[in-house]
Amino acid sequence: MKMSSEEANLDEGRGGLNVPADPSSPNAKLIRYGLTRHVDDCFIAATKNDPALVPGRVARVDGISTFVHAIGQDFRAVSTFARIAHDDESAVEPAQPTVGDWVLVRRGQNAEPDTIELVLPRTSLLQRKRVMRGKEQGDEQLLAANVSTVFIVQSVTYFNPGRLEREVALVWGSGSTPVVLLTKTDLLEDSDGDDKSTSMELNDVIVEVELAAPGVEVFGVSGITGEGTDRLKRFTAAGSTVVLIGASGVGKSTLVNHLMGEDVMDTGEIREADARGRHTTVTRQLLPLPGGGVLIDTPGIRTVGLAAGSEEALAKTFSEIDQYLGECKFRDCAHMEEPGCAIAEAIADGRLLKSRFASYTRMGRELEHEQTKNVPGAKTEHQRKMRIIARGHRQRSRLEKREREE
Repeated sequence: MKMSSEEANLDEGRGGLNVPADPSSPNAKLIRYGLTRHVDDCFIAATKNDPALVPGRVARVDGISTFVHAIGQDFRAVSTFARIAHDDESAVEPAQPTVGDWVLVRRGQNAEPDTIELVLPRTSLLQRKRVMRGKEQGDEQLLAANVSTVFIVQSVTYFNPGRLEREVALVWGSGSTPVVLLTKTDLLEDSDGDDKSTSMELNDVIVEVELAAPGVEVFGVSGITGEGTDRLKRFTAAGSTVVLIGASGVGKSTLVNHLMGEDVMDTGEIREADARGRHTTVTRQLLPLPGGGVLIDTPGIRTVGLAAGSEEALAKTFSEIDQYLGECKFRDCAHMEEPGCAIAEAIADGRLLKSRFASYTRMGRELEHEQTKNVPGAKTEHQRKMRIIARGHRQRSRLEKREREE
């Protein structure tokens, strides 16, 4: 899909982050893997300093080896001593490469393995807190890097608003833009063939999505019939990278096959007994799309744990709550039954959903625990930080409202 002049100008203003690289570039073979003008400039500068380095992009991570698409050949490289490439060589930061990373590989000599030496600074990083059997594992799992858009996939027949809130916060925290896809719209077909009834049912679910993810675009799609998928092309233009996340069995693999134009993924269904799906994608992998963009598919995520430092993402996910924070009569208001509680008053008169505030509070406690569990005095600092974030959001909202009125 060709980028409009308006979109191209917007990307130019961001340093060309999503503008495809020049086809005459020495790295032009990487354009099919999402090479942008910005990344190309970084590669040219790095290889000028060290011509032995080979530019590439991580397509898959298999245990200790990393599969990299590079110029002229592919590498299965190790990354034990990989580091983030900073202008300041003294600022050495170890890096764990993940799918979507732009890297520089050094060919191994004699029997030595090829190695990933440098990872370019990431424009976005999608990661989640590891949770297994209800217990935190203590670290973050990297899901994908340098992603422009994240397709959050849920089945229209098994929509889960609580999970969606977490997924949206996860995406906002990565630096990417969330887009919600309600899959399996073909299953809504009325037994009498009433298209109007089917449309109303889909619209009802979309209304629920918009309440759980205000300000996020929503699309109803079918990977079987292709319905609604044409509207996704503007997210998959050349230079763009999209990633699909969601639970197992929601139709990600079927949708990937449709977008790819061929069957590249095994597919499975949600079990009727417990509404759970089986894993059909077993590893994250990068796939060039026919239209020029790049797609990263991920295995089903059973639990969505927010990584430390996601306070801004939480505030953005629950933006309608921020206007009330700090407006209570008492500064230490617990938002329960205290007099003059702005939150309680907003819930009572229908301006704020109780379920949304409950989700906000629950996720906020998780982040507070993560930030403060091993640091004396950090709980007070965390609360102060959240008040500052809320104040900043209120000020921006007032400014935007004033500009609209003018």
